[in-house]
Amino acid sequence: MKPFEILDHTADVGLVAWGETLEALFANAAMGMFSLISELKNVECHTTVTVEVKGNDYEDLLVTWLNELLYLFEAEGYLLKCFEIEELGQYYLRARVSGEPVDQERHTIQRVVKACTYYEVKVEEVHPQLFRAQVYFDI
Repeated sequence: MKPFEILDHTADVGLVAWGETLEALFANAAMGMFSLISELKNVECHTTVTVEVKGNDYEDLLVTWLNELLYLFEAEGYLLKCFEIEELGQYYLRARVSGEPVDQERHTIQRVVKACTYYEVKVEEVHPQLFRAQVYFDI
């Protein structure tokens, strides 16, 4: 099973993520988003940051989580690759995320992702122990 796949859309770009647990699902969605931004094979997990977000439900939590990670990229210049979800409930997520500052010699920015949107966002259990999330990003 692939952890994520890219969805074509006329103006934006979408992502479907999969996971055997909700924690894996949220981590795979984050990895998928950063794979849209840059080739992750050259990113090393040197710097670790703790991220905490709150939401009204799993969909809101997913969008808030991904937008917080985009903030770390945009404001702090971190390309993230490693995502360890430490605590996840319907209204709260805490994770340790790792990556490194953008290095123009080793990292190529493939596309600018402006924000994760609420357009057609879904978090669902499609089978026992198989979760699916769908999100779209403004680019």
